[in-house]
Amino acid sequence: MSRPAGGVEIRAGTAAKGRAPAARPATIREWLGSDPFPWPAVHELREGTRVAGCYYVESRQLRRTRQDKPYLRLKLCDRSGALEGRVWDDADRIHDLVPVGSFVGVRGRLEVFNGEVQLHLEELTPITVSPDELDLFLPRSPRAADVMERELEALIASVRDRGLRALLRRMLDRDSETGRAFRRAPAAKRNHHAYLGGLLEHTLSVATACDLLARHYGGEVDRDLLVAGALLHDIGKVRELVTDTGFPYSDEGRLLGHILLGLQMVEAEAAAVPELPAERRLLLLHLIASHHGRYEWQSPRRPKILEGLILHAVDDLDAKLHQVTRLLADVERGWSEYDGNFAREFFRHRPPSGAQAATAAEEGDGAAVMEALDLFAD
Repeated sequence: MSRPAGGVEIRAGTAAKGRAPAARPATIREWLGSDPFPWPAVHELREGTRVAGCYYVESRQLRRTRQDKPYLRLKLCDRSGALEGRVWDDADRIHDLVPVGSFVGVRGRLEVFNGEVQLHLEELTPITVSPDELDLFLPRSPRAADVMERELEALIASVRDRGLRALLRRMLDRDSETGRAFRRAPAAKRNHHAYLGGLLEHTLSVATACDLLARHYGGEVDRDLLVAGALLHDIGKVRELVTDTGFPYSDEGRLLGHILLGLQMVEAEAAAVPELPAERRLLLLHLIASHHGRYEWQSPRRPKILEGLILHAVDDLDAKLHQVTRLLADVERGWSEYDGNFAREFFRHRPPSGAQAATAAEEGDGAAVMEALDLFAD
């Protein structure tokens, strides 16, 4: 090991503090030693806290201080969130030791510098992470898995069309390979629902909204077709994105994309469902092919049936609302940070939802609020 004077201690293959160096990178538990496992979540850390944990390096930047001295910024992530780590000494050398995508064990102190919370790194070492431990570093849907499972089952059971229902069960059953991947996959690499279970969460939100709109607009809308299309519209993402740190694109994801992959998957499975007529299969495939809505958004087709218009609008709305909700999550009142995707900031003009619920409960207005929001009640 080596420690530059006043700098961060680098351990290029070591166990916990005080132990002899190892010939291989430390495992998570070896690095932590007597420190807590699992380590504290990011939101539990406070200024002055001594931190000992393991993280995934999402990004790194070599920068320079006003005195023209190099320092290193690291974005360190685990399943609870992200933390900025800074190395103030020997930054060039340490930069080369921690590539993006690597796992590191760190020790340091949480500080506030120029109004920014950061982890002042004192010890850092590459660590080895087994496939079974990846969940420690991948963010997960805030929704309970068992609740989402019940919602998915209810939506599938509500489809009266025998052929469509049989196809949904064949593809989304929890015991099928595709079904297991569907429950675990993210909905996107970074923009919306980019966490384990994100695809299921997004799909349920889209399908539920589509169900409400089908009831609202009445008999002109084929409700079963719309709900089935909503449940399968992003199924290709189970093959487009790899469930690994950073959620990288697979080769077929890069070359074909989730829409074409989804069309392939549904076409292949539908061939094994004799109850599904060719015309119904074609309409379902059109919903998948057109759900991005525009050619410039990599949609092979624009919507040409009512159900396609609804699915595209709801899918787009759900993704955008999720992004904006995240932007406003840390804003009590006032403006969010500027977002490049929307090319604007957003203004929070009311308390966060938790505060609203508490206020409504105290004032006894909960029932009135729910009645006002239930626009589609029978």
